[in-house]
Amino acid sequence: AGRFDAALVERVVRSNLIAPAYCIEAALPLLLRGDRPHLVGVGSSVTWLPLPRAEAYGASKAGLRYLLQALRLDLAAQGVDVTLVSPGFVDTPLTRRNDFPMPMRWPVERAAQHILERLEQRPLEIAFPAPFIAGLRLLSWLPARLQFAIGRRLARPDSHG
Repeated sequence: AGRFDAALVERVVRSNLIAPAYCIEAALPLLLRGDRPHLVGVGSSVTWLPLPRAEAYGASKAGLRYLLQALRLDLAAQGVDVTLVSPGFVDTPLTRRNDFPMPMRWPVERAAQHILERLEQRPLEIAFPAPFIAGLRLLSWLPARLQFAIGRRLARPDSHG
């Protein structure tokens, strides 16, 4: 908190929420010309539970989750399916720079194959790996005080501000 960077939040929200909104704006007219339009957005599993040091990323992906879920409602009458992909940790050059544990991290090839296979079913959401997602979802149902206590234990001492 003592080193909060609003400019960083703005950059991350611009990349993870505003840029996808512009892509959706450009893609929708093209999708609506197709037989079975399908809009897919890549969110994150972080949206189920606040995590330390994930303020900008989590907020941007939570915004994207809401955007896609609301669009799903608005586009249903036009026959557009909307799928939100909410991966856990995927081994990419970007995640390799993280300095915190990333449990159940999947290789990018495995994640891509899983997403591709599931997209054929046009689900509302694709979330993986299942045990990691189940743990996050269970924790998200805890009372806010317990979530806070768990989050504090996960935070590094220097991230408390």
